[in-house]
Amino acid sequence: KRMIKIKLLFIILCTTSVYAQDMHFTQFYSSSLYLNPAFSGADVCSRITLTYRNQWPGISKTYRTYMFSADHYFNEKNIGAGILFGSDVAGSGNLKTTIINVPIAYEAKLTRKFYILFGAQPGMIIRSIDFNKLMFGDQIARGGDVSSVETPTITKAFFDAGAGVLCYSKKYWAGFSAYHLNMPKQSVLVDGKGRLPIKYSFHGGAKFVLNSEEVDVSKRKYVSPAFNYRHENKFDQLDVGLYWSKSVMNFGLWYRGIPLIKSYAPGYANNDALAVIIGVKSDRFNFGYSYDLTISRLVNVSRGAHEITISYQLCKGKKKKKSRMLAPCPKF
Repeated sequence: KRMIKIKLLFIILCTTSVYAQDMHFTQFYSSSLYLNPAFSGADVCSRITLTYRNQWPGISKTYRTYMFSADHYFNEKNIGAGILFGSDVAGSGNLKTTIINVPIAYEAKLTRKFYILFGAQPGMIIRSIDFNKLMFGDQIARGGDVSSVETPTITKAFFDAGAGVLCYSKKYWAGFSAYHLNMPKQSVLVDGKGRLPIKYSFHGGAKFVLNSEEVDVSKRKYVSPAFNYRHENKFDQLDVGLYWSKSVMNFGLWYRGIPLIKSYAPGYANNDALAVIIGVKSDRFNFGYSYDLTISRLVNVSRGAHEITISYQLCKGKKKKKSRMLAPCPKF
């Protein structure tokens, strides 16, 4: 997970097996197909989403993440389907992770005010590293300015499976997702034995109207407390925060970490970041920007993290013939 200290990156890249982290987003509800495959088709019609994240720009060669997703809801079948492409580059050796997922979800209406969606996500992960950009022991032993006997570039692809469920009403939502269910071998080396551990996510929240007496919907104010808890192997991370919205504007304040419950080493409290989110939402177009203020020991060198999300809906929701209740979680 991203809360692992940057020191571990050097250790990881110098071992005989190369490991990587799962991609991480502050605006995880804007990258909903990556959060939970049950969000497939969660809008009234086709939508396209782009996400860019630059984490710890103050530290050379850290994390740069790009993601594209598109999904559509088929009214007649109560099915949502989509496709997701993601790319993450980290480290001096350009450790690159590419994901290609095809999420699909089925929506069931349990009551007039309560829905449940079941999602599945078959996909593929492609990992590569450029050893030409790293320094190995055999190079140092021979003077440093020589080529290594290591293979210049290694690429490995493997199948990855995930699943999720999402329950929601007009005011509340809750979801659970699990990725890497088949625990594929993640090492880029032929004889590597390291397996990718299963990642679990619990997420949910609520949306309340602050001035329900207001007749004009465009003037109503909303507040949405929400959370996202993730667990992978021995690492845990909790994002908890609050959104405030009125008309087209959205603001969010988030905290990431579990300081009092779990630490990974003596003297290393599980404090990661405070995040501020600003969003603009129209009938079709959504834009979000977030900045993570690092509060861990990297505070003096990381320079935080920047994240931008852009989403476009290919139709006007008000013109859809068949109305359907949508999950109330923020989508900017």
